[in-house]
Amino acid sequence: MSSLKFPAKPESKETVYKALKELKKDDLPWQSGKVMAYVYHTIPEAHELAEEAYKLYLTENGLDPTQFQSLLQLEKEVIGMVADLLNGDSETVGNCTSGGTESVMLIVKTARDRARHLFPHITEPEIIIPETAHPCFQKAGHYLNVKVKMTPVDKSTFKADVDAMEAAITDQTILIAGSAPSYAHGVIDDIEAIAALAAANNLLCHVDACVGGMFLPFAKMLDYPIPAFDFSVPGVTSISCDLHKFGYVPKGCSSVIYRNKELRQYQLFSWSDWPGYSIINPTVLSSKTGGPMAAAWSLFKFLGIEGYKEAVKACMDGRDIVIEALKDIPELDLLGSPDISLLCFASNSAAVNVFELVERMKEKGWFIQAQLKSAVSEASIHLSITHFNVPHMAPMMEDLKTAVAELKTEAKAPHPMLAMLTPEMLQGLLANFTPATLDSLEQLLGTDDKGIPDNFLIINNILNTLEPAQRDKLLVAFVNKMFSGA
Repeated sequence: MSSLKFPAKPESKETVYKALKELKKDDLPWQSGKVMAYVYHTIPEAHELAEEAYKLYLTENGLDPTQFQSLLQLEKEVIGMVADLLNGDSETVGNCTSGGTESVMLIVKTARDRARHLFPHITEPEIIIPETAHPCFQKAGHYLNVKVKMTPVDKSTFKADVDAMEAAITDQTILIAGSAPSYAHGVIDDIEAIAALAAANNLLCHVDACVGGMFLPFAKMLDYPIPAFDFSVPGVTSISCDLHKFGYVPKGCSSVIYRNKELRQYQLFSWSDWPGYSIINPTVLSSKTGGPMAAAWSLFKFLGIEGYKEAVKACMDGRDIVIEALKDIPELDLLGSPDISLLCFASNSAAVNVFELVERMKEKGWFIQAQLKSAVSEASIHLSITHFNVPHMAPMMEDLKTAVAELKTEAKAPHPMLAMLTPEMLQGLLANFTPATLDSLEQLLGTDDKGIPDNFLIINNILNTLEPAQRDKLLVAFVNKMFSGA
């Protein structure tokens, strides 16, 4: 039970706002342009316009588009503009969602409900994804009781193995999917081959372009070698595209686009068998603000093709700065050949631990994202380079070279906590895991007054030694505790 009490008396606007600003003081300082994850930001004028548009539609409710007809029009126009970028036609339809996870969940629901209607022999529906696909597919399968089959990828290109996907198809398969691009490595799967496989087996084919949907069309206009991934590819039946990533729209705004409304009908939910108003929801949310859609519509109009091309060109220049710099850091290896300004690199030197490198870069003012080892690739460092980051890429690479040199020179012994928490000891702790186990680990590792670990270097090194199922058990327990009380 939380010890926090509901306020007994009103407080002034100034007091409340001051408290909010104080709460933010320990958040990532994304305004510096030195944060390479989570925040997608472009020119200040665009950000200001998006804020104003969002506030203008903050209160309007997307629950009933017959009463807030401006929201209906905004959504239709936003989807129409996105569909145009993705080579849709007059039959293409879609909806705005709160994020890529909701978009993918709706795709999986659509595939499941379509199969229930058209193929009654499918009683245990399955979807097939490459092992580099975003975990939101796993979340959708978990929520919707749909089996998710992961297939291997090429370990040098990190692209889906289409032959393996074909071998995984059964009479229960309802959907196969590819990424454009995958988040971890920034590479685009062979969508043409995946879509052809889907068509040959009368399956739906989804392209997860949550990261790339608002980037790749403009990169193609700039003559970068972007493989076909959108509705120009026969067999592609749906695409998810986040507008709050490289569309630079405020969170949360994504989209789910279908080749036609006959397919989209399975996405919708309706219920009128109760005494209240009739429910008809195109997406998961019922009540929702119109702010994100208004911001998206405004940014599309304000930036236009030329503005987005300029942002994409800058991002690709930033990507190339990193790729060139890595050639001069022999201890680090670029993984794959990124098609977009998302990339990752790993260490090939025992003296350079990537988790320690992340912490060292943090000391120098940079936030970069650690990725644990997987069946696909070793532990690595991920960069998401946005328009806002580009001016900082050259100095960041200089700091990266310096940090690697420092780690090599110091050649420190492993942290004593890591020496104590051996894989064998951790396996024993997790075999009989209880909340008390977590308390013991927290006492050893230390947390701040908000319950956040003091040392992510140790945490990441520990997680990296565990199997994914064990990591998940520990992470669930930790987050469950972190969100308890106040």
